Amino acid sequence: MKQKNSNIQAVLTAIGLSNLHVVADPTDSAALEGHADGQYTLAEALRLALEAFLSNSSGSPDQGHDSAFDVVRSSPDSFGLGATPSDAEITEALRRILADDPQAEIVLLTPATTAENKYRFTPEYGESITDNWVFRIIAPASWPMLQWAIVDVRGQTPAYSYSFD
Repeated sequence: MKQKNSNIQAVLTAIGLSNLHVVADPTDSAALEGHADGQYTLAEALRLALEAFLSNSSGSPDQGHDSAFDVVRSSPDSFGLGATPSDAEITEALRRILADDPQAEIVLLTPATTAENKYRFTPEYGESITDNWVFRIIAPASWPMLQWAIVDVRGQTPAYSYSFD
């Protein structure tokens, strides 16, 4: 189920995460790509999801959960940063979390992947895995929270990422 096609590898390389493991069921990802109102390929959705995780964007809309960016900003010393880190420093700390953890992976949550016990946690606010590209970001060595990145398959809502602990 691990996937590394050339488009996915190009996205990972561009973001500076060329060794990040991508887990996606080919049949389920093809179904999302073929969604009636779908706007993205798996590689495009992956790029948007990782950018949402790494950026100073909002967490879950209207739910109050913080983005990964907010988590690092609220406790910068826990991530090896000074008291008032710049946005670029926070982004780089988040990138290092994924790049430095050999077990880090980003998992496209679909019926096939959520059937596996280790990937069973769907988003806290119930975003549909058949109407959204829902990614779970896992970095067991340094990110203890559940973390999701949500990309609206229709492209109507900006991508966002949030955590839950």
